[in-house]
Amino acid sequence: MSLLDLLQTVGGRLGILEVPSGADAGEPEKIVTRTVTLDDLRSQIQSEDVRALAALPAELGLPFDKIFEAAGISVPAHGWTVARLKALLLTEPYRGQERAATQRALMNALNSAQVTPEDLVREAVAQDQALDAFESFVCRKTRDRLAAAEHRVAELDARLQALQEERSRLAGHLQEEQEHLLSWRRRKRAYERELAAAVGYLTERPVITTDDEVK
Repeated sequence: MSLLDLLQTVGGRLGILEVPSGADAGEPEKIVTRTVTLDDLRSQIQSEDVRALAALPAELGLPFDKIFEAAGISVPAHGWTVARLKALLLTEPYRGQERAATQRALMNALNSAQVTPEDLVREAVAQDQALDAFESFVCRKTRDRLAAAEHRVAELDARLQALQEERSRLAGHLQEEQEHLLSWRRRKRAYERELAAAVGYLTERPVITTDDEVK
């Protein structure tokens, strides 16, 4: 479920931490929560560019940054991004702190850089939108590709069955022909023995070929 879906389940509203307006840069004395709506966070991503990216042959190997770039998500002038936020949270003193202490440390850093938390949340929502759009395009493309592959497999299965039936028919015909030949040769040998027996009374030596029994 995307962040936008989650917001919709809670009435399309979300509380975001912020420093009261007018506070000096540096460590804020007070942190408050401001309620924003779904429209406040939604961005207009470049869906067609994301679709074009998803149409590439190696679409699943693309880094997420390429998807964000195609969606039109750029690095803001102040340089603070979700990626920087994630990296910051892995360093001291943020790592391992209690949630409240981490929030205050973050607000201090953001306030010093004159960056609002809403900027980062909006970027995160835009990234989520971009990934969801890319996933939708890729899944549709994959479904079409799988349907085509399944159709081809069905064709090959039908062809294989036809070939197996043809092979079985030919194998049966081959065996029948071999049996017919064997039967004829046995009749030939029997007749030759009869000939030999009959004319043997008229000659001093055999003049009729009588081979061994045909197997």
